[in-house]
Amino acid sequence: MGEKRQRVGLVRFSALGDVAMCIPVVYNACLANPDKDFVMLTRPGLAKLFVNAPENLTVKGIDLNIAYKGVGGMLRLAGELDTDIFVDLHDVLRTKILRTALRVKGVKVTVFDKARAAKKRLVRQGCAADGNAVTATTDRYRAALEQAGISVGDSFRGLFADQSDKSDKSDKSDKSNKSDKTGTGKPAGAVWVGMAPFAAHASKMYPLERSRQIAELLAAEPDTTVFLFGAGGAEADTLHRWAAANPDAIKVVAGSGLGFDGELALMAKLDCMVSMDSGNMHLVAMAGTPTVSIWGGTHPRAGFTPWQAPGTTRHRMVLAGMDCQPCSIFGNRRCRLADTPVCMERVPVEKVLEAIHDITKR
Repeated sequence: MGEKRQRVGLVRFSALGDVAMCIPVVYNACLANPDKDFVMLTRPGLAKLFVNAPENLTVKGIDLNIAYKGVGGMLRLAGELDTDIFVDLHDVLRTKILRTALRVKGVKVTVFDKARAAKKRLVRQGCAADGNAVTATTDRYRAALEQAGISVGDSFRGLFADQSDKSDKSDKSDKSNKSDKTGTGKPAGAVWVGMAPFAAHASKMYPLERSRQIAELLAAEPDTTVFLFGAGGAEADTLHRWAAANPDAIKVVAGSGLGFDGELALMAKLDCMVSMDSGNMHLVAMAGTPTVSIWGGTHPRAGFTPWQAPGTTRHRMVLAGMDCQPCSIFGNRRCRLADTPVCMERVPVEKVLEAIHDITKR
């Protein structure tokens, strides 16, 4: 009989963007350790994000509402989980119960650093103060695995990329490779731009009228198609009204029923995505596509910048650059200066278009 393979358990139950940011670190760890078996615990709906997973990764959707609800549910999960090492990438009450029970079983446990003190200091002092940047979330995920003795490589290039190619790829080569693929439904020479104009909080959302204006201006450019992303219901209704201005060049993805896997596959074909500081920003980054992100009440220094492969500068971040930014880490506080986010109002449409054209080379 061969030597027993070491088993590594990982957990991140929510939220969408945070789980998405786990993907490059988890996939890199799996690819760097083919002799180990990894199990990722998350919510059932978010388990669908882990497309084209490495062969040694199992993703389990955990029902926290019924089967594994409350303290009893976490203790039951700990009893069922067969692992030698456990890495808590969430650090909330549920996972604290889970990891404590695993420690009692003799499992080696390490915990992700949420950088709470650094985030509080950033909000209190603002981004203008020197040294207030919070370490990127993906880097802190990586540190938690490395603390457990698990090597983390850097071969991940996107959910739809060939991970066997470990060479760094420039923005230009990524774009040309994507555009020249056959059988994708995307004509050669076409420019596909995604837009995800919604966010969970008002301070994170660019004025909708300006987002609509950007969509219409892009759609008027030669060989350009704009894809509008969002949720169903009211968001989809709003986007359909935008698309009515130019239905041949503006397509609504919101409410289409594609699901995570279908939307991610479409995102991988885009030349760039315009988004807020939201889950869609992280999803499209995982798909391997450059982003143009617009920041208001939150700030890139809080550690939530979109992932990019080492050695590349794929993304453009657009913000007003006001000293009072950020108002909060998650965007759930009102603007300190007015009823509507002043920082978002001060980002001109032209500045966003310039960032888009910098990526698409238009």
